[in-house]
Amino acid sequence: MTGGNPVWLPRTMSVVAALAMAIGLAACGTGQTGNKGDGTPTEQARMDAQHATDRAEAIVHEAVDGMSPKPTLKRTPLESLGPCLADDNSSGKRMQAHVTYQLTGVPGSAAKKLVRQARDAWVKRGYTFQNSDGDWSDPFPSVSMRTVPDDFWMTALTGVVDRAKGEGLAAISVTSPCFAADSSSTADPASFQ
Repeated sequence: MTGGNPVWLPRTMSVVAALAMAIGLAACGTGQTGNKGDGTPTEQARMDAQHATDRAEAIVHEAVDGMSPKPTLKRTPLESLGPCLADDNSSGKRMQAHVTYQLTGVPGSAAKKLVRQARDAWVKRGYTFQNSDGDWSDPFPSVSMRTVPDDFWMTALTGVVDRAKGEGLAAISVTSPCFAADSSSTADPASFQ
C-alpha cells in the first residue's frame, strides 16, 4: 500500500498474532509422533525444525507466486519456532513452526482478490477447508485450510485498513504440526527469522 496511515498497523498485527495462535492450537493437536503401524514413521515423526519451516515457506509461495497484482512478502516479527501450543507449555517436549507474512506493495483494494487467489492456489493442490469456503460477500474475507497428508494449517485473511474505501491488508499464516523438540536440534531457530 502506498501513502497509507500507519495507525492500522497495531490492529493488523493483533489480528495476525491472534490468527497465528488459533492456527497453532488447531494444527498441533493433530500431530502424531510414531509410526503408521507398519514401522514407517509418520510425517510428524520425521519432521524437524528445518523441515517444518521449509514446508511452511513453500506453502506460502504456493499461494503467492502466481498472484496478480504481485505482492511483496513482509515477514511479521512473530517467532518462527516455539512450543507446541496444544501442549502444556512447561513440558517442552514438542515444538512447531509458524510463518506469517503481510502481502504488501499492492493497492489496499486488492486484498480481497489476493485472499481469493491464495485459496484458489491451495484448492488446486488438493488442500482441504477448515471452515467454509469463506464469505466472499464480506469485503474482508478469510479462508482457513490444511494440507493433506502432512497436516500444515494455513490461513489467508484481510485486515481492515480503511473500511469506508474497502481497503485492506492481506496476510498469510502457516503453522506446522507439532514435532518432537529434540528433533529441532538439527536446525538453528535463529536462522528462520
